[in-house]
Amino acid sequence: MPDPRRCSRSVLLLAGALSACSGESTTEFDCSVLGQKAYVASIMSNYYLWYDRVPTVDVAAASSPEELMQQMTYSALDHWSGMQRQEERTQFFDQGRFQGLGYTLGQDASGGLRISWVHEGSSAGRAGLDRGALIIGVNGRNLADLTPAELGSELSQDVVVHRIQELDGTIHDVELRQGDVEITSVKSVSVLPSAQGPVGYLMFTTFVRPGEAELQAAFTQFRAEGVRQLVIDLRYNGGGLLSTAALLGSLIDKSGAGQPLIVETYNDLHPEMNRHRLMFDTPEAIDVPRVVFLTTGRTASASEQVINGLAPYLDVQVVGSRTLGKPVGADSWTHCDFAIAPITFHSLNAAGQGDYFNGIEPVCEVPDDLLHRLGDPEEAQLHAALRVLNDQPCSDSSPAAPESPLPGAGLASGAESSPTELGSSGGRSASLHATSLTRAPVTALPPGPIPELPGWY
Repeated sequence: MPDPRRCSRSVLLLAGALSACSGESTTEFDCSVLGQKAYVASIMSNYYLWYDRVPTVDVAAASSPEELMQQMTYSALDHWSGMQRQEERTQFFDQGRFQGLGYTLGQDASGGLRISWVHEGSSAGRAGLDRGALIIGVNGRNLADLTPAELGSELSQDVVVHRIQELDGTIHDVELRQGDVEITSVKSVSVLPSAQGPVGYLMFTTFVRPGEAELQAAFTQFRAEGVRQLVIDLRYNGGGLLSTAALLGSLIDKSGAGQPLIVETYNDLHPEMNRHRLMFDTPEAIDVPRVVFLTTGRTASASEQVINGLAPYLDVQVVGSRTLGKPVGADSWTHCDFAIAPITFHSLNAAGQGDYFNGIEPVCEVPDDLLHRLGDPEEAQLHAALRVLNDQPCSDSSPAAPESPLPGAGLASGAESSPTELGSSGGRSASLHATSLTRAPVTALPPGPIPELPGWY
């Protein structure tokens, strides 16, 4: 029988081995349905961030541990707590692999369904598909004749024949097979000229462990080419490992080593678990005063925490569209081959800001431009970002770009509370224009225990 006092705990950001169970219950946490439900109920009533808002539920009446967890979730704010097979979680976050076709989709301005990006190590990548390809048919059926449910069913088949219209107008069929996808974390690394000096650009797709080496290689190139400003494209990045988020923050802000990127605050039953996620020295890091992040509504979790976390230290700008809004994280307990991952902490930056449940607003509202390749200076979001870095309006016809929305209106307040401003401890001043905030003392919260194995958020 699994020992409830020895559960695996990991910090999630889409989010080791550390004892995180109270061991106070005498319930048999075995792998029967009843035992699994009891395990879930014990965690949700103890470590869940909103434990005091969990509705009264009949544990015995729930048909499964998954149903029980859903019933015990504070649905007004929590859209993320859940369970998955531990094997799937390990495969994705630690190995950077999953099963699928290997592409993501987006809609263009005319409503057309286009490929937004492709994992090179996938069926789609090996077939040569790329951003901008318009899907006009699937498995011999015209896309216009399919309902969303029918399209989803067709795309889930083991073999999917796509009728594709490329950006140059050519039409052809591409047969893809479901299979192992090796995640491409970093895409389209380039150094672009600007009036303010070389600008480093990269798209970062997912915070997974194998992506760390890709990030380090990209920033090694940026150092070698004397990059002075950055554009980090997170438009499709829904989160990932907090350890990888700390690496990205550390690579962007060399002078921030030792400072908190994320302050993780737990419920009042477990203040001893509060901790800082610190930036650290890494030889590939660069020191830039200004960074622009490209975002969409798919930008979430760890991505938002990097944006929010760097705001007290750098001039942080956001171009694109409003992010998803997930300023919370989770811990994972492994039980009976399942990873049980409830939301357990609220994520703040060093200035005490982090209530963007409604998302982070951009300084320039720019749609995703699926008709240009990633990294093309004429792609709408990157084009606007380069103008912002040159202190120009977002577009040729727009008024002057507004000041940074971090903090202030851009960090839209949730229903829970307003951000708390912490006192100053000196150091580099934050380049924040909407509100004058100074660096919070590093001692505001104890560092707390950091899990040996990072998780997802």
